[in-house]
Amino acid sequence: MDGKMNREQLQGLSGQLMELFVADLFTKNKVNVNEAKSRMTDEQRERLKQTVEQLKVQVEDFLATKNVQTVTADEEETVKQVHPLRDVIIQMRQKKESNKNKEE
Repeated sequence: MDGKMNREQLQGLSGQLMELFVADLFTKNKVNVNEAKSRMTDEQRERLKQTVEQLKVQVEDFLATKNVQTVTADEEETVKQVHPLRDVIIQMRQKKESNKNKEE
């Protein structure tokens, strides 16, 4: 539930930032928004909607993979804390492998 709330808050914040940047861009370039809307064709509007939807999907996928990577990193740290001898065993295996490589 927390993740969903965070995602919604993040989407709201990113939407606000996007509106702010676009408004600032229009103001700097002295663009009349109503006039620009009236000049836009239906095909251009449809392509713009499709682009926005694709970007939303990409952002959601990115956030999902980011959450998975964070959980994985946390799990690895937990495993190391639970099994402190794990590092010693790994080091011993590496020493054995390096000794075998030296002998060959």
